[in-house]
Amino acid sequence: MNKSEAILIANESLRANILNDMNTQFSNVVRYAGDEGWWLNIPLTHFRKEIHFLICSDKARIIRHLTIKANNILSPATKFRIKDGVADIFISAANPKRLVDALQGGTKYSFNKHLVDEYRY
Repeated sequence: MNKSEAILIANESLRANILNDMNTQFSNVVRYAGDEGWWLNIPLTHFRKEIHFLICSDKARIIRHLTIKANNILSPATKFRIKDGVADIFISAANPKRLVDALQGGTKYSFNKHLVDEYRY
């Protein structure tokens, strides 16, 4: 699965062309420090506008669609590990119903309230 395919599936499910390359971040499951999960690297300025995340698990054949509304997270620099003006986020796939940033230096922010839908493929 790649970003373009995931955007197409999400937009078809939504019956609208809401997601595009500019407002959507995509991540496949990767290995990190003995765990598997999704990396999201979000410039702090992107939190001022609506952003979409498509996190994909090829093994489970599912895409999870998360949306953070504009200014919903007012102080992202206090919630996530920051590197060069970018929020560095790792969500473990060990428990996909618990969408929590697992990185040291963050606040274990939960993305569950931002879950829009899950799309099977």
